[in-house]
Amino acid sequence: MKPEDHLKRTQQLRRSLNQLLPDPEGRHVAAITELCYGLAHHLIAYGMETRHGIHRDTHVGVPRLLRRHGEDEIAIAFERLDQLRAGRWYGGKENGEVVKECLKLVQQIEAWAG
Repeated sequence: MKPEDHLKRTQQLRRSLNQLLPDPEGRHVAAITELCYGLAHHLIAYGMETRHGIHRDTHVGVPRLLRRHGEDEIAIAFERLDQLRAGRWYGGKENGEVVKECLKLVQQIEAWAG
């Protein structure tokens, strides 16, 4: 995808995410974490392309690519989102604190991506 297409996708994902928020009963935690993960991936692709002229269209190897280009903090944030996502998607662990952490991590990645 082109960088501007990654940004368009982030806008689509953000609209979907906003429809699920707030989620005081915790009914949508798995969906929210999944959307946050996808949103982060597209933000990282955009940020890596604009900063370093390279990105991955799949999530495989993204933390390694980030670290190779000195973007350790973003790699850590993306790995944490992946952990939270797996816990909700496969393990069924759901709570509002996870949503808050996911949103904070996306905000960090969004600020970095510009």
